[in-house]
Amino acid sequence: MKHIALLCCLLSACTFTRSQSISLNQGGPATSKYYTQLPYEMVNGKMFVQVEIKGKLHKFLFDTGAPVALSKKLITELQLTEIHQGHLTDVNGTVSNAATVQIDSIKLGDVTFTGIPAITLFPDWYNCWNIDGVIGSNILRQSVVKLMSDKHLIIITDQPDKLALNKKHSVPLITNANKNQQSDPQIKILLNNKVSLTLGFDTGDNAFLRFTDDLMQQLAKYNSYEIVSKGFGATTIGENGLQPGAEKYLLKIPFINIGSARFDNLVTETNKGGIPGIGTKLLDYGDVTLDFINGKFYFDAKNDANAPDNKQWPFQPTFADGKLVIGVVWQKGMDKVKHGEQIMAVDGKDLSNLTLCQLMDNGPILGDKQSAVITLKAPDGQEQKLKIDKE
Repeated sequence: MKHIALLCCLLSACTFTRSQSISLNQGGPATSKYYTQLPYEMVNGKMFVQVEIKGKLHKFLFDTGAPVALSKKLITELQLTEIHQGHLTDVNGTVSNAATVQIDSIKLGDVTFTGIPAITLFPDWYNCWNIDGVIGSNILRQSVVKLMSDKHLIIITDQPDKLALNKKHSVPLITNANKNQQSDPQIKILLNNKVSLTLGFDTGDNAFLRFTDDLMQQLAKYNSYEIVSKGFGATTIGENGLQPGAEKYLLKIPFINIGSARFDNLVTETNKGGIPGIGTKLLDYGDVTLDFINGKFYFDAKNDANAPDNKQWPFQPTFADGKLVIGVVWQKGMDKVKHGEQIMAVDGKDLSNLTLCQLMDNGPILGDKQSAVITLKAPDGQEQKLKIDKE
């Protein structure tokens, strides 16, 4: 599901459904022939932008895997009322209730959008980023959106000719707008030159590739991956909290193609449920354009051939019950650590009082290390130091 060096992958992909046929795909840009550049800040693979509502700037998460969302604070400030009730399924497959409000006017750069529905589900950990909302796919569905990774710019326009797009770098983009009530982008990738997959492009996920057990089983007949390890545990946090503990697999895929770019020996982790997808790690390798108007996804890679780091740690940490713990233990670590043990320190740095917000601000504790000494605390209070290596 993510590069194994990441401690805790906070995912925002979700699907919104309703008891009646009322869609989030309403409203849109107030004018035509528009073009604007919106700077973004990248923090641990999350994209943040400034938007304007009623003359005031607000910090929003930019998340193509989710619909537009607003915090309770902003809803109160804008004096918005609920227009509908529905259900939301997050990236882990957990369902919760969510109401809908409508934003009369919101500006992204120089472009004003009117009549945009927004959900009210706003998890507590969003407050770690001091954001007031989420820019999701339903507000983008009538535009062409280019993500320029080196310049940290988002171009939003209805004039794709201004972007000098290369058809050789494109794959189909599908939103199923008639069935899908938020128009989250789905793209076609090619697995080992023989299997075509449709996966979501989710800027709310800081991973590269997100896989599920169901997808793994569907691909088994094609001999398109190798199981390099098995494990048990939970690491991923969605809108509704930490995923349940479950059996997991590490898969090695010989190569995938996204447009004209190739990625070799890609290792990914499976999830028992949820939504497969590709996250913002892809932006490390080039620029992305989402042409919602013409149904095209462009990936302008810096290099045609890429070899992501596929080394793995013997376990994967996460954050649970207010502390940093062992989330998933892989086969190589089963004789050394146990699921749920608290991580007290890494290379002598005290992490015993680490908060979730600090983790989200500072990034993964193992970072770019290739080896580390960790201090673990068992449920009985016993502590041990353990040297681990990335292999």
